[in-house]
Amino acid sequence: MPETAEREPSGREPSGPEPSGPEPSGPEPSGRETAEPGGDGSAGSGSLVIVAVDDDGEPEFAKAVDEQLAIVTEWWATGATPGEGFVQTLLRSPEERHDVERFLHTSGIRETGEDEALVVYVTSHGAIGASNRHFLLLPGTDPDRLLATGMPTNDVVVAALDSPARHVLVIVNACEAGGISSELSALVHDLARERTAGGTLNVLATTAARTPVMGREFAQILRMAYDWLKDAAGITRRHLSLSEFLQALERATDRLNEERALSLPGPRPVLQSRLSVRTPTLPNPGYRPRRAAVTPARAEVAATHDELEYWLDRASGRADADDPGWYFSGRRELNRRLARFVEGPAGVLVVTGAAASGKSAVLARAVTLSDPAFRASPRYADAVRRAPVDGVPAEGSVQVAVSARNRGPLSLIEAIGVRLGCEPDPSRPAADALRQWQQRLREVFTKSRTADGSGDGAADGTVTIVVDGLDESPAPLACVRDVLAPLAAYAGGPCGTGAAPVPAQAPGQADGPAPLPPPLPARRGLRLLLGVRSSVPGAPDAAAASPGGLLGELLAAFPAARVVRTDGDGVRDDIAAYVTALLSGEPWSADPALAERAARVVAPRVGRSFLDARLAAEQLRRGDAAALLGDPRWLDRLDRGTVGLFEEDLRRVADEGLKAVEATALLRATAFGLGRGIPWERVWPAAAEALLGTRIEHADEKIRQLLEGRLAGYLTHDSEDDRVVYRPAHEQLAAMLRRWPRYEAGGTTT
Repeated sequence: MPETAEREPSGREPSGPEPSGPEPSGPEPSGRETAEPGGDGSAGSGSLVIVAVDDDGEPEFAKAVDEQLAIVTEWWATGATPGEGFVQTLLRSPEERHDVERFLHTSGIRETGEDEALVVYVTSHGAIGASNRHFLLLPGTDPDRLLATGMPTNDVVVAALDSPARHVLVIVNACEAGGISSELSALVHDLARERTAGGTLNVLATTAARTPVMGREFAQILRMAYDWLKDAAGITRRHLSLSEFLQALERATDRLNEERALSLPGPRPVLQSRLSVRTPTLPNPGYRPRRAAVTPARAEVAATHDELEYWLDRASGRADADDPGWYFSGRRELNRRLARFVEGPAGVLVVTGAAASGKSAVLARAVTLSDPAFRASPRYADAVRRAPVDGVPAEGSVQVAVSARNRGPLSLIEAIGVRLGCEPDPSRPAADALRQWQQRLREVFTKSRTADGSGDGAADGTVTIVVDGLDESPAPLACVRDVLAPLAAYAGGPCGTGAAPVPAQAPGQADGPAPLPPPLPARRGLRLLLGVRSSVPGAPDAAAASPGGLLGELLAAFPAARVVRTDGDGVRDDIAAYVTALLSGEPWSADPALAERAARVVAPRVGRSFLDARLAAEQLRRGDAAALLGDPRWLDRLDRGTVGLFEEDLRRVADEGLKAVEATALLRATAFGLGRGIPWERVWPAAAEALLGTRIEHADEKIRQLLEGRLAGYLTHDSEDDRVVYRPAHEQLAAMLRRWPRYEAGGTTT
């Protein structure tokens, strides 16, 4: 950290994502990857100004100041490049009032730029005078002459508040720091009106009247708050609001009080503005920039950055330099058919198969490889170049890709429409929203294009829309009827009207809006690529594919649709190749025969489930693979599928310091989350405790262990409402966890 009054800067391997399932696995709990909403996505610059007064007679206090400065300079850190982060300026151990006054002048605090976030941290002994004015006590301060020798604390505070900076945060950690409040409440009336009307001006005091300065205690409170915000809070934005910052400090204070039998009141605001507005003076320790592999219109279905990095890593160092690896070359026939479809005429292609047979992964690959931003990235160009040419879709051949997971008809049609550039008519009643979106989508296919073919579709006049996870919608049949079927008229060719769409419900019926008028002649065609789960033909539950099931409804709405199954002939060979790919790299590269043996053992036993293949491969990677492959007990669990593999992981989770019953409860809680998943903060521990029927001690720490251990591969993370959320990595895992026997506190099942 800087030791000068001059202003100068201070200067696991993820568990293998399941390419044949709908979600990447192995979340990185602190790896937040969301862009800052609201347009302030750049890091920006700021100034951190510190006034730290030591007490020569108290060496322990000096050590406490060191601990405070360590976390303060870490939280408000300098950036990796000029113009980012906080320029740190420190006044350490001033002797007398003049030293502080000179520092306020030479540091430039009063002239901080309008767009520069200003943070001031003050730590010192202090006292409230008879006039109710607060002073910092310096080594040269005479307690009987505070006016002459003490440093008026609000002189430091006001130097920041009356600067041009629109965003200011001051933290005063001193004895009786709350004593600045009465004088400050009068002084703020002298600030220009625009200073108090715009921006964020916040001042916190750490102690109340007749309370000594917090030394190591406040360093610990800041550290606990920082660590909690880094993962458990799950806030994905770049900056915090004052409300979020205070909540973190309050939690940390409560925890410190509990652990050390203290009764600290904790920091409180003495001046606050716009409590719920995020401010650049409060950087979020948990923020991680989004690393997007594709453009937003395709991101819901496409592979994630982390998933692609995983497979590039698996492909590196291969004996054949022209082999791009599993992700870019596996499942060749399926990929070839999808690539040919998205480059062909208008029509409908349904990708279906049993649970965990790779529907979403096949769709994700096609969407990803078609994305112009992905193709332009030097990081991926070589792998794309070496992939089989007939399995790589044309660049830009997919315009929109969305997931129907947890979406009803209105949410789904809005997601498609927004990505196509549609907007609802504001003059129409909001109650008719579904019909408005239907009309807007019709206009995409019926209105004239510009001469150069630009507009809402591809240059050849055909738009490709990918909808995955139809079976994971809470109202899948309504999605088919009200969203997809009305588009049937445009899936018969770029210039024809095609078959008449299935009409929406008439007014007065249970659900659905009034029917639309007959479709106009299409000026733009539609390629509709759909992903939906169905049973293997001939299986006991094959009724799901009957005319009354979802696949049957799709085929009724689109009689000419083609169907591609991901669980057909050749799936065992695909799974064997997948297992071999998962077991590539160190230390397996030294014994490729062992990986081949593992593939031969695993593939026949997991049926059509790439999910089970991944779970088995992860257990082989973590354990003694040769011993497991010859262990009848492990092979028996493998034969039992997902349930057996989960039991094996639960049996071994105690080695990581987790109780199986608590790990199960934490995993089960995520399976009951609505929307995109369950947030960590408060909700996840509370839900797990409700399922377990007893309190989970140190729940946050146990969640961290879960996310870093062998069970991490059972979860994936997402973002919703500016929070990181967690859910099972596959719907089949979610279904299993929801049905899992309830463990009692004593370890028995019911």
